[in-house]
Amino acid sequence: MVGIIDEAQLFYPLGTRIKIGSNCGTVKYVGEVNGHTGIWLGIEWDDGMRGKHNGIMDGKRYFQTQLPTAGSFIRPGKVGPCATLENEARERYLNYDSSNVDATLIREAQASLQASLFEVVGMDKIARKQSKFEQLTEVSVDEMPVNAAGYLKDLTQLTTLNLSHTLIWNWEIVASITDQLPMLKNLNLSCNRLVLPKTTQINDLQPAFQQLKHINLRDCGYSDWKDVMQTALLWPDIESLGLQENPLGQLEVVDCKRIFRQLRELDLHRTKLMDFDQVCKLGNIRTLRLLNLMENGIEQLQLPECEPQLKLNLFMSLEQINLLHNPIWNEAEAFNELDKLPQLKRLNMTPHLKSNFNEMFSKAVASIASLQFLNKAQVTAEERRGAEYDIWKKYALDWVQATKLGADALREFYKKHRTYFLIVKRCGSPADFVPSTQAKQSNLIKLRILHQQTGETWEKKVPRMITVQTLRGLIMKRFRLVGKSPQLCYIDAKHPELVVPLDNNAKTLDFYSVQELDTVLVQ
Repeated sequence: MVGIIDEAQLFYPLGTRIKIGSNCGTVKYVGEVNGHTGIWLGIEWDDGMRGKHNGIMDGKRYFQTQLPTAGSFIRPGKVGPCATLENEARERYLNYDSSNVDATLIREAQASLQASLFEVVGMDKIARKQSKFEQLTEVSVDEMPVNAAGYLKDLTQLTTLNLSHTLIWNWEIVASITDQLPMLKNLNLSCNRLVLPKTTQINDLQPAFQQLKHINLRDCGYSDWKDVMQTALLWPDIESLGLQENPLGQLEVVDCKRIFRQLRELDLHRTKLMDFDQVCKLGNIRTLRLLNLMENGIEQLQLPECEPQLKLNLFMSLEQINLLHNPIWNEAEAFNELDKLPQLKRLNMTPHLKSNFNEMFSKAVASIASLQFLNKAQVTAEERRGAEYDIWKKYALDWVQATKLGADALREFYKKHRTYFLIVKRCGSPADFVPSTQAKQSNLIKLRILHQQTGETWEKKVPRMITVQTLRGLIMKRFRLVGKSPQLCYIDAKHPELVVPLDNNAKTLDFYSVQELDTVLVQ
């Protein structure tokens, strides 16, 4: 029996990946099981509901699984066949017809072209391109039982390789593949379970990855950031790294002399990073330009303390951060914190349930001085002036009170409203805007309404709480306008250089801070 066990262990070393039907798992045990004859493989399934136990059988532990029902025992003979990357690639790309073209490449081309389908001519063109093996620049063998390299020297032009959801289980196998592909730049290893490389292996394996620029490790089972840092020693100069859907709730500061020396893009989408303090531990990666934090359950952004007119010495090159679908409850506070980042130009974020895009846009533009795009919407100079004017008026009273209380109070005010100092320099002191007495404010305001095309004017008293939609209706009736509704904006009587669009029908004039004797322009 010992010889049989040794033979099984030779074919199925611990960590080997296997596939039965559509289910993939990792070999955690090879040997006998009490009360059962023959040799068994103890498997931890990727699908935690696929097994029957956690590695314990009849009170004896044979192996350990992360989930209580992820483990089971199978006979070696049940394991499906494996293949080399060479064989699977030749099978997929040489044996073709126009109805057999690689579905993965079709999806990728559809996404790049934003097309729902290809014409037959286009499909045949892709099929013919795939058939010329030595000319291939992209190869995908996703969901194929690949667990070895094979001979790949013919793929001299290959730049992109998709090995997601295969049976590759260690970095020696990956290195044996990449070492044969001198032009390879993009490597997708998503949905694999790779044994952690040993420290003694790093120097030997590292040269095989030096040409790579982009690696995707989505859903590879990483739960400890130390394991990510250990693996990253294999490719210290990688430029783009995807770690989506790995449960990495805790991070650590990285040694950028050893890893992430040229990292520009990091994808941490859906990684359970709920605490933004953990994110800040990545701030010493000085080359990082794009950080994706989508769907992590982040409720609050808190960066280290920073003087109001200074920027942090963190994330020195970060230009874009993606915070979509995080339940951030205080937008204004979040934007004020993000203003501490020295290079932030692009922000992706979902409005709070009690907010909407227009409100969020206005807050973000006024609060982040360097912001150029929000959710792909470019910030125009006019929109920035309007947003800054709104915040200038909104916090005018608080600013005046802080100036009266002294330097410390004013400093605390600027810490909560970091851009207000620059806004005051541009718009002037808001002291004149604040009423000098506490007299009750009238519910009515007198407006001057100017029809720009005809030059006709109309002076009208309206309620402060009148909606833009109602005001637009009154204007259309007064000027006998028919057809398309006119666009409205207003000029502040005290600051005529600022023009603020009235672009939300549901909002009131009070929301836009329209005051007595302001001029509404009808365009």
